[in-house]
Amino acid sequence: MPEKDLNHSDLPSIIQGGMGIGVSTWRLARGVAQRGEVGVVSGTAIDSVVARELQDGDPHNRRAALRSYPDSDIVDHLLDRFYQPEGRDDDEPYDLLPIHRFNPTARSQRILAAATYAEVRMATEGHDGLVGLNLLAKLKRYSLPCLYGAMLAGVDVAFIGAGIPLEEATQIPKLAAGEAASLRLDVDTSQVDEPQDTYTYDFDPSDVIANPPTLSPPAFMPIVSSDALARIMDAKLPDEHVDGWVIEGPVAGGHNAPPRNKQYTDDHTPIYDDRDRADLDDIRALGKPFYLAGGYGSPEGLQFAHDVGAAGIQVGSLFSLTAESGYPTEVTHRIVRGLHRGTIEVRTEGRLSPTGFPFKVLTVPGTLSNDERLQARPRMCDLGYLRTAYVDEKGRLLGRCPAEPVDDYVRKGGDKANTEGRGCLCNALMANIGHPQHSDNYTELPLYTGGDALEHLPLGSASDPDYTADDVIDYLYGDTPSLARAMGTASVAS
Repeated sequence: MPEKDLNHSDLPSIIQGGMGIGVSTWRLARGVAQRGEVGVVSGTAIDSVVARELQDGDPHNRRAALRSYPDSDIVDHLLDRFYQPEGRDDDEPYDLLPIHRFNPTARSQRILAAATYAEVRMATEGHDGLVGLNLLAKLKRYSLPCLYGAMLAGVDVAFIGAGIPLEEATQIPKLAAGEAASLRLDVDTSQVDEPQDTYTYDFDPSDVIANPPTLSPPAFMPIVSSDALARIMDAKLPDEHVDGWVIEGPVAGGHNAPPRNKQYTDDHTPIYDDRDRADLDDIRALGKPFYLAGGYGSPEGLQFAHDVGAAGIQVGSLFSLTAESGYPTEVTHRIVRGLHRGTIEVRTEGRLSPTGFPFKVLTVPGTLSNDERLQARPRMCDLGYLRTAYVDEKGRLLGRCPAEPVDDYVRKGGDKANTEGRGCLCNALMANIGHPQHSDNYTELPLYTGGDALEHLPLGSASDPDYTADDVIDYLYGDTPSLARAMGTASVAS
């Protein structure tokens, strides 16, 4: 993929949101980028997505992209272990990757980098548009290998939300130079008398491929919920480390920032107020391009963004139900019909996510949005993406999750109260995209997410639920296609 010149005054007005697990696919990102906007793939759990697609017969020929990856040994390992030409039987359990540890094996890092490379490579084929990668700051042990694999594939922009990605910003140039990088981990050390001063996740490109090349670093745009976070990052980082901002409000799909007033209803629904709205004058004063996200997915929202000096909008939920998203067709049809008929609503759950962040849920019958089904799910933790780090009595750096079996979590030093109401998002979100895990007595159920705007879905209908990424872009521009490049003198790279 040729290197892109992002230092221009002609920025796209639309960023397609990076939705995981596997909703923001290479197909969606490619389609959006071909229209001249920013297409984004999700890096969340991409290694498991690749492993499960290979076991299902590799329906999108991901093997071709993997074969172009510079570490042929790890590609051979992935194909030898997971690829089943005829696919699995419907009730056959998936073979799982080992859980990626906080002090990982080189093989695990190599798999992550290769999987992300393949996703980005497929998204960039056949056009010269812009492709981004979305990651979560909460999942620090995945960020560096994913970023490196994406950079090997020529990714243009890195988006990181769900936290304050200060260190990630400083490590991207190191990865581009082929240098070792590290991120400090938040670790519970209450079980040891003399913990280390710091614990880090370490990644060295030379452990992944021989003779790491010098790469072009992607533009970096943190996803933040407030002007305060943007000001903190701007003050602590040199200008060249941050190229712009995505300012996301609390009505966006997926995880939201906790309310700044720390108030919740009796059923743990967060209560947001004016303190949760970013001061756009302060954002604009930082002097870098910014995009508005969460509730701006309309022609009026796009016009408002330009009126307040934003480069444009980031839109996720509308794209999540397109034909190009990672949801199976029967899922998008069911959700679109339910939204138009008023039988599916959007609910904000304050306790459900193991991360502790509020999480938007679509009330689709037969899914874990039903509390009885949620409580009936056997507790297990076999994917482990949302585990947090702790040091046990023997000084070992390990992980635990409040959605795992309660006795296990408590044995690992966790507070039992933190397990109440939690659900396994890892397995549910994998089931969302048609890859549910099966066991002898249980098949994982999905749990769909989307922003508040879906309750007034402007696309598709109960009788004709199909719509595409092109339809979303056409709708957003409405009758004013000149908005597509109405950017003044803004630039991504300062």
